[in-house]
Amino acid sequence: MSSSTLYRLCGLALLIALPIQIAGWLIHPAGESLRDLLSPLQTPAHVIMVISFLFVLLGLPGLYIRQAHRAGVLGLMGLVLTMIVTAYHIYLLLYEAFPAPILARIPATQPLIVTGGVLAHGTQVLDNLSLPLILAWPLFGIATVRAGVLPRWSGWLQLASVPMMILGLGFFFLAPDLVTKINLPLSVTPLALTYYLLFLGYAWGGYRLWTGEQRTSEATAQLGEPQPVV
Repeated sequence: MSSSTLYRLCGLALLIALPIQIAGWLIHPAGESLRDLLSPLQTPAHVIMVISFLFVLLGLPGLYIRQAHRAGVLGLMGLVLTMIVTAYHIYLLLYEAFPAPILARIPATQPLIVTGGVLAHGTQVLDNLSLPLILAWPLFGIATVRAGVLPRWSGWLQLASVPMMILGLGFFFLAPDLVTKINLPLSVTPLALTYYLLFLGYAWGGYRLWTGEQRTSEATAQLGEPQPVV
């Protein structure tokens, strides 16, 4: 299989991931309360999101390799951390799809599984991965912007997801009942917008891989201009 075909397949995977991620959020229960965990949509919504992250895992290597000659060490670090965080999201979503609803049906474990409980959202694992979670997206985004091989908006959207994530987590953990009280669909909350921005950034870069287009800046660099060193 040629490298151009592999790039196209990676790009296609990233393009597919975006609408699947949005679909998962659209059917996601209103929150993470006991009632939401027992919703018939809890498992399907999280399984759909798992599929979208699996497509991201398939597409990210192509996104990196396409710009590796200009992304430098920063790009490699961003890729490794992003792959770790993506794998963690798959774990978390599978946890929310299957063990969480089961634990929510058992009276003795119900207080442990709702938001704030010691078994909620896989928080013990999240604590250990907090640093990669914070650094992964901005590192890969900065590397993409600096490299200039793929559309810079692909990198800027990854960067924009970070402040949106902080805002979303603030709502989620500091005011978990606010979304329910104002009857705001979870699919339009800052937490959901975080992933829309992130996956749109991946899809933007994926489209470039799919079409095989080459930025003028990269073509110029290949003709002999000095490349940035990170």
